[in-house]
Amino acid sequence: MLAVVPPEYFPRLERVALALRAGRLVLADTFQYSRQSYHNRARLRNPQGWQWISVPLRAHQHGVPIDRAAIGQLRGWQRRHWRAFCYNYRTTPYFEFYEPRLEELFRQEWRTLGELTCATVLLTLQFFEIDVPVVRASELVGRPASMAEIARVLAADALLLPEATAPIDRAAAPRVYALRFEEPVYRQNFEGFVPGMTALDLLFNLGPVEARALLEAHSQVVPL
Repeated sequence: MLAVVPPEYFPRLERVALALRAGRLVLADTFQYSRQSYHNRARLRNPQGWQWISVPLRAHQHGVPIDRAAIGQLRGWQRRHWRAFCYNYRTTPYFEFYEPRLEELFRQEWRTLGELTCATVLLTLQFFEIDVPVVRASELVGRPASMAEIARVLAADALLLPEATAPIDRAAAPRVYALRFEEPVYRQNFEGFVPGMTALDLLFNLGPVEARALLEAHSQVVPL
């Protein structure tokens, strides 16, 4: 089953659960960047509750394809994001196992949002030990920019989509399935539980085996 979603900056749990249930995953980086999205930002748990980390973009990038949205020249954003991860997660049980590769990502130079977000998705899936074939829509013939076009190019007769958007694209393939996902409550690094964090929050606290088990237990594929 082919799952199709735009890439998120350090994706949320629902996106990782989608990849876990998919046979193939397309990162739809040809879709338009939207300011009110998770394309260039993620939420981290902190002592006060949570905080955003946002990738700065050049002016007038709203509506530009994600793979062509240009990252701004604001100095130090990568260092600030890395410090936020370290400050909030260094005392979690599993952070140290992933720290070197995460730091390496922040040391690289990134020109476009698509390059960066797709890299964070791939890294997250590797950390979760989810072995699913992944391709970027921008790498496909003709740069398909809709669910229907992606399904046609890949000759997919079944699509797996997030439950919130699946009804909109139910005509994109002969069979469309929705991922029904209920975010699990789990032990976080600070008092209480706050939902909606990057999936790495779960990973750093529980490790890959327990994290995957929780995602499987709290997700279900349903036909439309």
